[in-house]
Amino acid sequence: MSVEVPSRSRQERVWFAHAIRGPACLLVVFTHLFHLFPNEQALVAGLAHFEPAADLPSVPWAGALRFLDRQEISTGTLGVLLFFLVSGFVIPFSLQHGRPGAFFVRRVFRLYPTLWVCLLVTVAVLTVQSQVQGSALPYGTGEVGANALLVSPYTWLPWIEPVLWSLAIEELFYVIAATVAWRGLLASRLAVVLVAVGLTGVAVATREAAPTGPLFWLGFNATFVIFILVGLVAHHLYRRTWGRLDCAAVGAALLGLYVVASRAGPATGVARLYLQCSAIALAVFGALFLARDRLPYSAALDRLSNVSYPLYLLHGVNGYVLVRALHALTGNYFLAALVTVGVTIAAAAAVHHWVETPTNDFGRRLSRRAGTARDATPSDALAPSTVP
Repeated sequence: MSVEVPSRSRQERVWFAHAIRGPACLLVVFTHLFHLFPNEQALVAGLAHFEPAADLPSVPWAGALRFLDRQEISTGTLGVLLFFLVSGFVIPFSLQHGRPGAFFVRRVFRLYPTLWVCLLVTVAVLTVQSQVQGSALPYGTGEVGANALLVSPYTWLPWIEPVLWSLAIEELFYVIAATVAWRGLLASRLAVVLVAVGLTGVAVATREAAPTGPLFWLGFNATFVIFILVGLVAHHLYRRTWGRLDCAAVGAALLGLYVVASRAGPATGVARLYLQCSAIALAVFGALFLARDRLPYSAALDRLSNVSYPLYLLHGVNGYVLVRALHALTGNYFLAALVTVGVTIAAAAAVHHWVETPTNDFGRRLSRRAGTARDATPSDALAPSTVP
């Protein structure tokens, strides 16, 4: 039996899109803590800067995950791609109100204070770990600053928290979408396709760029902005600003360009993985879009989706370090992983309550006081929809 969505959720959120965020984030958490940690310990140890853990058990789901790996399907990648589609769907709601300046005020306060607090937590955790290990912290102020501004891929500096790679793509999408909206072209089918053509050109032109260099990452990030634009098509279908045939034509054009950019740009080495996961993400998103009026409301899912942004930011390196420490203490990986998930969700809820919500509200008030924006829109409650 369908349960009615409370009036506040109906007014402020498109429920099906908001509901995707929590499960999408859990897919990423599962991949990192329950797949990579027990099965790719050398990789995890390098990211979190500790000695690889020994005597890790074979997890019961290892066979299923190895099968997915052989098919080049990743649950974590699927989660990130779902976030990208949600972002493309919800951000235009915010862009239709006020000027681009108001949009960026809201984005800054929605995105960065929570990012900065979570990044400081990660740096603090790594500092304590380095002191316990008697080693030096591998990052300085340059790395911290580049991560805080999400410009690490353009500066040759490493990510302190690798999941931030997806936020850099979101950041690029915000700039492009706001620029197109400023010119009054966000509802133009031709303009959207031309933007995607330009992004494809950037990807192809940077195919031979130095790996991990600024041009490489510019082309890599441009590739996934094309995929985010598919969510924009769903937005226009939802609002009926484009007809079904127009949406089908633009969506097909975007997906074709996305395939070209993936295979002929810097992402060519992982093109099969991302394209297959993109197809699954599109199927899931599309099914939920079609069933949107029949999806029941869940308070637990609502709360999980509310904390998905800080959960995404906190679970990676911090989660690895905590699982490693608890495993060393108890000798039980499963207990260590479950306790880590509980602690991380609790920390994410605290950051959501004490940082994310008040700074988001402040950004809204600031933009309204400037006389450049109206009241909250659905995307204010939904975005930023990122992970990793």
